[in-house]
Amino acid sequence: MPSPAPNIRHQRVLGELYVLFRKFVIGKKLGDVFFAPTDVKLSEDTVYQPDLVVVLREHGDRIRETHIEGAPDVVVEVLSPSTAEADRGGKRSDYERAGVGEYWVVDPETAGVEVYVLEGGAFRLYGRARGAGTVRSRAVPDLVVDVGELFAD
Repeated sequence: MPSPAPNIRHQRVLGELYVLFRKFVIGKKLGDVFFAPTDVKLSEDTVYQPDLVVVLREHGDRIRETHIEGAPDVVVEVLSPSTAEADRGGKRSDYERAGVGEYWVVDPETAGVEVYVLEGGAFRLYGRARGAGTVRSRAVPDLVVDVGELFAD
């Protein structure tokens, strides 16, 4: 049975992130940005549709006509009640194992954002903010997200 559609708050937050990432990444000609449902094929038997992915220019050969082949530079998952456990558990482990450089976990319920970076084959917390403050990307230099603005209604 398919998962239920994301709720409106999830979609609103995802839309804000997409606009922010796309404007920054495309504007600086750093790469490309995609949102679900875009297949990301991490291995022969592991395919996900992350909420948002960034593929930097130097890895542009990973972009195929129908999917992304291999690890994106950045994966963003916006938590929903139906996906939170997988996003923090199995999917996170698969992203780590596949070599995703940066993993963002965005929680609309707590107005929080956690940014993890891959170091030595494991994700390490790089930044966190809840309700206010900023988080920044290491993979996309100078990209800073104001968490208060992200969750403002």
